[in-house]
Amino acid sequence: MPTSSEDAKSSHLLRLPSKIAPVLEALATRRQRVTVELPDNQGVFATHIVHVDPIGQFIVVAAAADEALSTALLALARVTLVAEPDDWHIEFVSVEPSAIMHDGVAAIRLGYPEILTVQQRRQHERFNTPPALMLRCVADAGGFAPFDAQIRDVSLGGISVLLYPPDVMIEPGTVLVGSRIEIPGADTVTVDLEVRYSEMVTLEDGSRARCSGFRFLNAPDEVKQQLIDAIG
Repeated sequence: MPTSSEDAKSSHLLRLPSKIAPVLEALATRRQRVTVELPDNQGVFATHIVHVDPIGQFIVVAAAADEALSTALLALARVTLVAEPDDWHIEFVSVEPSAIMHDGVAAIRLGYPEILTVQQRRQHERFNTPPALMLRCVADAGGFAPFDAQIRDVSLGGISVLLYPPDVMIEPGTVLVGSRIEIPGADTVTVDLEVRYSEMVTLEDGSRARCSGFRFLNAPDEVKQQLIDAIG
């Protein structure tokens, strides 16, 4: 779990509307590109925020130039929106998209996000897992829906994993309890992990997978170092 003052500045999970609003308003003011990875390989819905409700009930984003992308988005009950201004990764979930007209232009209204994550990328040095080493994680092993994942890299702040199939979605703020990480030639370690972000990545063979980043919640320093040493 990050402990330095710089870490505290560079990674936030916001839950209060009063904290979420300034981030959304800044994205709207800058017309920052915001994207949604649509399921079933339907593509990427790219947009920008055009209005943020001042009382925290909804946001409005521009409709896509490609009507098929907007139609695909409107068919979803929940969507994960991602913005990456400068060195930051901003992610939030909105619900119940609906088609509207905003200032005479086609737009989409979405429920105001309950949680928004803001993370500065590479706040810790990352150690990539060598291709020959299969470092496996049974995520949420102590919870209700465990699943297997392959660890992509490790840092003192957390890990990122590759999820298969790529349509597996875990929302920011979700805590995966009792996750087991199997270290070759060593004991299995158990940690709680908090989801910080998810993104689609293209692998060397051209296939697509979802990469999700997790923050350690209760891992002692010796466990973090043990993981780093295992792939070093």
